[in-house]
This record gives sequence, C-alpha cells and structure tokens, in this order.
Amino acid sequence: MQEKIYNVLFLCTGNSARSIMAEALLNSLGKGRFRAFSGGSYPTGTVNPHAIEEVRSVGYPADNLRSKSWEEFAGPGAPHMDFVITVCDQAAGEVCPVWPGHPVTAHWGFADPAAIIGDAAGRRAAFARVAREIKNRLDIFLSLPLDKLEHMAIKKSVDDIGKVYNVLFICTGNSARSVMSEALVTILGQGRFRGFSAGSRPGGSVNPFAIEQIKAFDHYYPTENMRSKSWSEFAGADAPAMDFIITVCDNAAGEECPYWPGHPATAHWGYEDPAALAGSDEEKRALFARVFGQIMHRVDAFVKLPLHAMDKASIRQEIQAIGAMPV
Repeated sequence: MQEKIYNVLFLCTGNSARSIMAEALLNSLGKGRFRAFSGGSYPTGTVNPHAIEEVRSVGYPADNLRSKSWEEFAGPGAPHMDFVITVCDQAAGEVCPVWPGHPVTAHWGFADPAAIIGDAAGRRAAFARVAREIKNRLDIFLSLPLDKLEHMAIKKSVDDIGKVYNVLFICTGNSARSVMSEALVTILGQGRFRGFSAGSRPGGSVNPFAIEQIKAFDHYYPTENMRSKSWSEFAGADAPAMDFIITVCDNAAGEECPYWPGHPATAHWGYEDPAALAGSDEEKRALFARVFGQIMHRVDAFVKLPLHAMDKASIRQEIQAIGAMPV
C-alpha cells in the first residue's frame, strides 16, 4: 500500500519570506512524505533574497519559488490541501478563501525578518533565526504519527505546535541570573518559548556582566530594553499569562510569591549568585560565564521537552527534575 503524501500550504501576507522558507524546508525535510506550497493574501510578487539564501543553505532548489496569491489554491483545479498553516499574525486574522477538501488549519506565528531595519549582517541573522524557528516546529510536525491519529487529535497536535510558552524567571534583585535565564530560554526556545524575568526586591539595574554574557552568546539578541523590575508586574489581571514560573535563587524560592494568573507550573532551579562576588573584573567574568553555562544546560533540557505530548502532572515532574540536575 502506497504511503499517503500530505499536502501542506503555508500562508503569510506577502508570501516573500516566512511562508517561502516554510515551503522549502518542509519539502526538504519531509523526504517525499509531504508536498509543501505557499501563498499570500497580498503577495509582493518577489521573494526576499535573504529567504533565498536560507533556502539554498539546506540544498533546496530555489529557482521555482515565487510570491503568489493564495487564490491559486482555492479554485476547483487546485491540489487539495491536508493542512493550511498561517505563519504571520496578520494573515491569521484575515478571512481566508474556502479551501477544497476541508484541511486541518493552524497558526504558527513567526516574527517578520523582512521588517528588521539594520545592516546586511543583522538582516541575515534575523532570517537565519526565523528559519531555525520554522525548522524547530517542522521537526515536531514531522514526528507526529499522522496515520495513527484521528482528525481531532491531529488538529490539536498541529495547533499545539504553534503554541508559544511564556516563562517567568524570578530571583531577588532581577539583575543577573533571572535576566540571563530570560534571554537563554528565548534564544534556545527558537520561537516556541518567550522569556520574562522579575525580582521580589529588584535592584533597579541589570548587571553589565550579565549583558556581556548574553551578547557573547547571541550578538543580535535585543538587550537594550532589558530592565530590573518587580514580580508584581506579572501578577495583575492585565499581565501576560505565564505557563511556567521558575525561581533561580534560593532567597526568592523561600519567599511568598504573588498569585499568578492561569495556574502556571512552578519549579526551582538554584544557582550561585555571580553578582555577589567581590573580586576583580576577570574573576567576576569567569563566575558569570560559569553560571551562564549552568543556566544554558538546564534551559536546553527544558526546551527539548515534548510539551505538546505531555500532561500537566508530567510537565511539573520534569521541570522540577531539571532543577535537580547536576550543573
């Protein structure tokens, strides 16, 4: 019996960058099991050259990629899609055509790399980052046992792939450990995790050695707006709902926390305070680098958890176990 080939249509507004990269990456990674297409609600008519660079970097032939209207896939002669996935928030909010065949629909949002204003190196870095984020979600998609799942289970699984998990890291002063954790979960999470940080008694400034470590790891990570702030900012009704609350210093772990909306999963991942070291700049840098590496070790294990396939009790157990990992 011939294995089913799944047709997948990726949509964004201009069909010049994100949807193009998703089309090419799935055609490359899918190894014949998936046939990917892309379209736009308001196509620009041209494919962004940085998107072409990313496509060619995976060995996919980019010659036939073009920016085109989603209407090409809504007519009676169009190939029937099994999945239609929007990859930009604007397209997700638009009224789509009626797709033949009643495909599974989902939204996987990615930041628009074409909107980055800066030098060529910065724009290339933005496209490379979004390409990695797309691949991260496609890897999960490709691992789904589609032939064994019922329609509603497939729909839920594909929706869950697009979920972005909010993670709040807490320490006392919110100047070093929680700030580095915030950056690392955002970077290593590759679009599926959004980091935040706060303190029970914020010191009011971010330690420059923490910023130095973040920039050394990812030069283009936006540290300009990082600040030391109170955990009360995240306890109000209008605050972003957190999926995870993780304390990273023993003092904060022992304090009475505010009430967190949404009942997030909680854990404690303790680290030595590098900001407490009284020594030379070289000694401080060495300690910050060591703690940064310890945080990276735990965050890397965290973002690799198959959260989309785990129940709440298993998730809580796993994130608490990460806090007990030797660093």
